[in-house]
Amino acid sequence: MDFVALDWETANGARGSACAVGVVEVRDGRVAATWSTLLRPPEQFGGFDAANTAVHGLRADDVATAPRFADAWPDIERRLSAATVVAHNATFDLGVIQDSTWAAGLPCPRLRFGCTLLLARRHYDLPSYTLDVVAEAAGVRLDRHHDALSDARAAAEVLLRIAQDCGTSSVNETFALHGVALGWSRGPDAAPCRVVGRSRWERSTPGQDVPAPSTLW
Repeated sequence: MDFVALDWETANGARGSACAVGVVEVRDGRVAATWSTLLRPPEQFGGFDAANTAVHGLRADDVATAPRFADAWPDIERRLSAATVVAHNATFDLGVIQDSTWAAGLPCPRLRFGCTLLLARRHYDLPSYTLDVVAEAAGVRLDRHHDALSDARAAAEVLLRIAQDCGTSSVNETFALHGVALGWSRGPDAAPCRVVGRSRWERSTPGQDVPAPSTLW
């Protein structure tokens, strides 16, 4: 059970306006390292919109001394290339990478990735599948929703909890049990994380037939 959980925050409606990133590295089913940084978005997407600030609380002044995306990207890419990348609504997070690297004049990497939003829809019976609702269902703490590192950690713990529920021992096995294929961000076999068959897991309503939460590491 090795993977890297990822979350971005953006300055405005453009996916290339990355202003914060959080990365959580999981090895052997345990959180092994966490890392985050504020970012100055690529100049093409540099303005902060009030609607985005209302969500994550970040303003232009908060990132004024932060590294430019292009300067921080080599370190981010090194962390993401180590294992399968997972994110809650991974289509958005992969889009941030695609658009931000394009704006910075950098090559976009080829990444293997999975989406905990899609996985949660196959695992739980919930009225909503936003990260805060899914985290509560999984018994995972989410102290600072829309803080990049807090959200990345919650996504990591959600995947660990779902694997714990199912008794699976790898990312591939956990997604496959739910009839979901991992995606590739680029290349001749590029594809989204997607449903490819029937789930072998009967969706559960938290609080009824799911064991009480336990420490995951």
